[in-house]
Amino acid sequence: MARVLTNGKISIGAYMFPDRKLPMLCVEEGNECTVYGHFKSVEGAKEFMDILGRMVGAVIERGAEDA
Repeated sequence: MARVLTNGKISIGAYMFPDRKLPMLCVEEGNECTVYGHFKSVEGAKEFMDILGRMVGAVIERGAEDA
C-alpha cells in the first residue's frame, strides 16, 4: 500500500516497507526518502491520506484506489 500526493518532484505519503508491520509517513525527494512518523493501522494511514488529499484538492488517479 502506498498512498501518495506528489507534484512530480516531491512526494508525501503513507508507505509500507518490507521490514515494518505498519505504514510510515514519508517525504520522498529525488532518491531520498525521509520517515517522519508511523501510523497505528493501515486504515488510519488511508484515512489520513484521504483527508489530506481532500484538503489540497487532490484527485485519486485511476487504478490507485487499491494501492
